[in-house]
Amino acid sequence: MKNTAITKEQAKATAHDSASTDSELYKLGTFITAAFAGAVGVWSLICLSSALISGGGPITLVKSMFSAIVGS
Repeated sequence: MKNTAITKEQAKATAHDSASTDSELYKLGTFITAAFAGAVGVWSLICLSSALISGGGPITLVKSMFSAIVGS
C-alpha cells in the first residue's frame, strides 16, 4: 500500500502565462469586433441597394433624401 500524503502546492502564475492569456483574449475581442463591423457593413449595403431598387434609382433616392431633410 502506498503512503499518500495531502500536500498543498501554491500555483504560481508567471508573467509569461498572464501575457499569453491576455494576448489570446485581445485576439478574440478583435475578431468579435471585426465580425460585428462586417455584419453591420453588409446590412447597410443591403439596405442601400433595397432603397435604390424600390426608389427608382439613385437620382430619385437623392431627391427623396433632400426632401425628407428639408421637410417638403
